[in-house]
Amino acid sequence: MKDFFMLIGFSEILLVIFMQWEVYVTKIVKTFSVSSYLIALFLFYLSFIQHSYIVLVLAILTAVIRGFFIPYFILKRLSRDPWRERESTPITGTASSIIISLMIGIFTYVLYEATMSSFVTISLGALPIALIFQGAFLVISRRSAFIQLVGYMVMENAAFLFTGYLFPDLPFSVEAGTVLDLIGIVMISGVIMRMRENSAKKSDDFDELRG
Repeated sequence: MKDFFMLIGFSEILLVIFMQWEVYVTKIVKTFSVSSYLIALFLFYLSFIQHSYIVLVLAILTAVIRGFFIPYFILKRLSRDPWRERESTPITGTASSIIISLMIGIFTYVLYEATMSSFVTISLGALPIALIFQGAFLVISRRSAFIQLVGYMVMENAAFLFTGYLFPDLPFSVEAGTVLDLIGIVMISGVIMRMRENSAKKSDDFDELRG
């Protein structure tokens, strides 16, 4: 279990660093889809080891909603206007983003060892914590609303990884996961409505996300 947790955790970190490096929104969304499937795989494995139907439900929800539905929904909307598929002016440059991401990883490890390692009895527990900070940085370092939404959901995936490993038998894990997925869907709707309002003011953008 420990080795599998470590493998998934490091894979998630590498994927989010790739998101920081990438400027194409479609590739970032597809990368998030892969990361969500990895989280679902981890939860599925955890449900098998612990014989927990609760975790199995959470794994299925993660795969269906985060791995497929939300990325498919975003990509479908982006396909209407190919010019939105690339973010030309991120707040933080690519090189700076990667350096900051590495610094976040080091900072998180030190913070975890200094504060949480004494009462959270799992090794490498800093991995999901680092992933939460990486997701937050993805939100604040990008201008694209869709990339910011992906950053928010990266933070949620990190929470699933952490709570799923620590508290797999708590019904709260599934309830919280369902609520977070609903929040994600609502946020997508909000982004679309905001873009429509902006498009109504700019004739060039009028067809954005129509239908």
